[in-house]
Amino acid sequence: MSWIENPGEYSLRGLDLSMLKVDEAYLNITTDEPFHLYSLSDDCYRCPFYHFKKILESKVLSVSTRRDVIWRLYNVSRDVNDKKTIADNDTDMMLCEIRPKDFGEFGIYDLIYENDQCDLHVYKRPVNIYLPLLLICLGLLIIAVLYSFISLIYNRWIRKNNTDESNTGKITRRRRVKALDTFRGISICVMIFVNYGAGHYWFLDHATWNGLQVADLVFPWFMWIMGVCVPISIKSQLKKNVPRIKIFINSLRRSLILFLLGLCLNTLGIGANLNTLRLFGVLQRFSVVYFVIAIISIIFTFNDYDNSNRVSQSRFYYSNIWLIILILLAVHCYFTFFFPVPGCPTGYLGPGGIQYDSKYENCTGGAAGYIDKLLLGYNHLYQKPTSADVYKTEAFDPEGPLGCLTSIFQVFLGVQAGSILVYHSKWHSRIKRWLIWGTISGIIGIVLCQARQDGGWVPLNKNIWSLPFACVTSCLGFYLLCLLYYLIDIKAVWTGAPFVYPGMNATILYVGHSICYEMFPWHWSYGYMNTHFILTLEALWGTALWVVIAYWLYREKFFLSL
Repeated sequence: MSWIENPGEYSLRGLDLSMLKVDEAYLNITTDEPFHLYSLSDDCYRCPFYHFKKILESKVLSVSTRRDVIWRLYNVSRDVNDKKTIADNDTDMMLCEIRPKDFGEFGIYDLIYENDQCDLHVYKRPVNIYLPLLLICLGLLIIAVLYSFISLIYNRWIRKNNTDESNTGKITRRRRVKALDTFRGISICVMIFVNYGAGHYWFLDHATWNGLQVADLVFPWFMWIMGVCVPISIKSQLKKNVPRIKIFINSLRRSLILFLLGLCLNTLGIGANLNTLRLFGVLQRFSVVYFVIAIISIIFTFNDYDNSNRVSQSRFYYSNIWLIILILLAVHCYFTFFFPVPGCPTGYLGPGGIQYDSKYENCTGGAAGYIDKLLLGYNHLYQKPTSADVYKTEAFDPEGPLGCLTSIFQVFLGVQAGSILVYHSKWHSRIKRWLIWGTISGIIGIVLCQARQDGGWVPLNKNIWSLPFACVTSCLGFYLLCLLYYLIDIKAVWTGAPFVYPGMNATILYVGHSICYEMFPWHWSYGYMNTHFILTLEALWGTALWVVIAYWLYREKFFLSL
């Protein structure tokens, strides 16, 4: 049980443990007759057993321990040589079934099949993969506490000086809401950490299909906080008497730049083959959603902000935009649940592939996948979605056109949060409304998860950007903003550092970390690189370098505004 995930002796039974990759173990098979070994991952919902290996004699295999698994042994006399899958209820010619316990990284296990009996024994217990993460988190916590203590003392000194200056009659400028930059900075830092591998911990990665894991929060939060800033930006420009047509042109220019940047990033490492160029992506989704929300806000935002009539102004602002958003949601629901997709059941939301014994093999994403193929073409979709390895699915674009509709809704929820900043000046009034909106969003998301007539679920699903997914992640966004705003801007017990600096130049960091994905000094290798400990350190190092770069840009007063 090493804190740094040490496997112990590197050679046991002649097996070299250093040759195992992260989340791998040795399976020593002893058998007196040949069989087919099939497996079913716990991550594969309603899937058949998948052919793993044909075992002709005793041998040693390296197997993945990333998720729980069930193994089945089938008689070789059955004609399954060309059959990759076997249904869960098909037990004909099945020799035995094994559900491993205490199955983990760097373990050694004995699978014995003799005299028509199966047994699984643990020869070497696995290491604890969570101790290294705990050790790293404790180290970061100690650094954060020390830094916060020093910053708190310095901050109070600064606030005292500002108070003294205001008492002498000096005019002080209105403070920038640091919680917004900090929120954005947390999002981009977690995004970089995840894209750099996140230590290969499964719960820090994206969900295979349905579900909500840490990495699934980053993108929706990033778009949500973009929505928060829209009414603030438009208000500022209108107060400066900037013509609406000029604001529109600037929004169009920004959207086009983001889309083109996204296309450029899609060519990294593979070249710019126009026959297979992926057309959509993260920045492209930002581009489309931002442009729609910006246009709606430009049209319905008041020129004159009358402090005495803020409530009626905000109601007018909300009611008109809500009508448009509800129409967009109705369009999304129609295509998702009622649009007929050839060869697929109407309203199917699954990953396709081998799910349901490959019954809907080419139905990945249902209507979303079908519409993406029609509009973009199969070769211009994302070819390796998160579901590909587990469900053996075809190409599917998680940032495709249909998902833009629910993304627009999510960004508009961010606009609601930003409008509260614009129309309500008291901090407790802002936090109260954010908490209410967050709670309502969360309840709607949870209720929608059980709203289908067939008794199934409208899943929390980032790949198709389901409505519950948009609601639940927005709920968490409202709550996080409340916490940051209270700690940073109200109580001033935290400056937002170091996240506030990346939040001021998030676009530079996103593009930069994508370009420098495999470059030194952001990435390096040392030794076997086969433990979560060393992979987490590497990911943290790469992320920390971008934080340092962001701080340097802040000191140089360089802020990229597209």
